[in-house]
Amino acid sequence: MNKRIVSFIIAVVVLGIITVIVIDFNSKRPDKLGDNPWKYDIEEYKVVDDFLIGYKETKNFPLNNAKPLAIDVSDGMIWLAGENQLMVITTAGQLQMQSPLSGTATAIEVTTDAVYISYEDHVKKYSKEGEQLDAWETPGLNCAFTSLAASESELYVADAGNRRVLRYGFDGNLIGEFEGKAESAAGHGFIVPSANFDLVVNSFGELWVVNPGKHAVENYSKDGRMRGFWQKGSMSLEGFSGCCNPAEITVLSDGSFVTSEKGLVRIKVYDESGEMKTVVAAPEKFKEEGLAPEVAVDADDVIYALDFDRNTIRVFEKI
Repeated sequence: MNKRIVSFIIAVVVLGIITVIVIDFNSKRPDKLGDNPWKYDIEEYKVVDDFLIGYKETKNFPLNNAKPLAIDVSDGMIWLAGENQLMVITTAGQLQMQSPLSGTATAIEVTTDAVYISYEDHVKKYSKEGEQLDAWETPGLNCAFTSLAASESELYVADAGNRRVLRYGFDGNLIGEFEGKAESAAGHGFIVPSANFDLVVNSFGELWVVNPGKHAVENYSKDGRMRGFWQKGSMSLEGFSGCCNPAEITVLSDGSFVTSEKGLVRIKVYDESGEMKTVVAAPEKFKEEGLAPEVAVDADDVIYALDFDRNTIRVFEKI
C-alpha cells in the first residue's frame, strides 16, 4: 500500500479519536450537564405547613460573649455551662450567678441538692452556688462524655467515645455500665458515629437513650436491659435522617419527647410510642446545615433551645 495512503488513513483515525474526546469532554462540562437524578435534594423537606406547628417562639436571649455548650432548666432558672464558665440566668434573661469552671463542659444536670457537670472524660459535682464539691475519677480510656441524666438514686452518663452508658451513685461511685445490647433480636448495641449521644430520665423515672446511628430512642432498666424502643429513620417530617439524629432530646411532664436534629435542623415533639405529635420549630428558623440546638424544658413544659449557631437561648411555648 502506498505510504501516502497509509499516512492519510492514520491521520483520519487520529483526527476521529481527537474529535470524540473533545465532544465527550465538552458534553461533561458542568454547564452542559442535565439534572442529576441522584442529587441529594432536601429543599422539599425544609417547608412545614403552619397547621403542623404547635409552638411559637415567644422570646430569646442573645448570649453575647458567653459560649455555653450545655443547658438545663431547674428551680425556675436556666443553668448554662461551657468553656470555663457556669452561668445561671432567670427565665426573663437576667444574669443571676456566674462562676468559673476549670475546663470545657459538655453537659449539665441540676438536681435538688447539687449541680453535676461533665467534661470530656470525667464528672465534677458543684453546689448551687458554683463551688466545686468533688471531682470523680476518669473511668478508662477514650472517653467522650456527651450527656447527663439523674434519677432519684443515680446519675447516668453517656460516653460516646466508648458507646456506653455509665451508672454513678451521687457520691461518685461507679456502679456499672452497659452498651445497649438486648437479649432479643432487637439488640444491636449503641451505634455512635459522632459525638451526638444523648439520654434522659422522664418524670416516671424511666431511662431513655438515643441510639443515633439507628435513628432510635430506647428504654432501659437501670441495669441495662432494653425494655422497648421506637425508631424513625426517614427523610419525611415524621422521621430522622442523616447521621446521628435525633442529636438532642428532653422530655415533657407527660412523658412526650422533645427532639432536636442537626443538618436539617428542626425541633419536634413525639409521644411515648414514637408518633410525631407536632413541630416546635421548622428548619427555616435555623441556620442551614446547622448544629442541633440542645433542648430543655421547665416545670410548665416551656421549651428552651440553646441555638449554638446564633449563640442564643430561644424560648418556645405551646400555641
